[in-house]
Amino acid sequence: MSNKDRQKVWKERVAQWQASGLSQRAYAIEQGFPIRQVGYWIRRLTKAPGVPGLLPVRVAPAASVAVAISLRNERGWTLSLPGDVPASWLAELMRAL
Repeated sequence: MSNKDRQKVWKERVAQWQASGLSQRAYAIEQGFPIRQVGYWIRRLTKAPGVPGLLPVRVAPAASVAVAISLRNERGWTLSLPGDVPASWLAELMRAL
């Protein structure tokens, strides 16, 4: 049996399965077909034509959330700063402390 003939036969079988109202498993058992084979042909023949298996995806950077920076001194004081403080300014502050 050629591939085209096999595909035609399974198109008819898939149409019969859809009309039967049975699950894939029940239809396969009732007809004497291997369950995996029925599932394979249903997936193959009901897949929308022209729809790729993989779709292109554009990854965008996540929005950055400014996390607060908290500096604590052993003498008991705490300095809270916004997370978007420039690193150069923070380095200058640390040197001054």
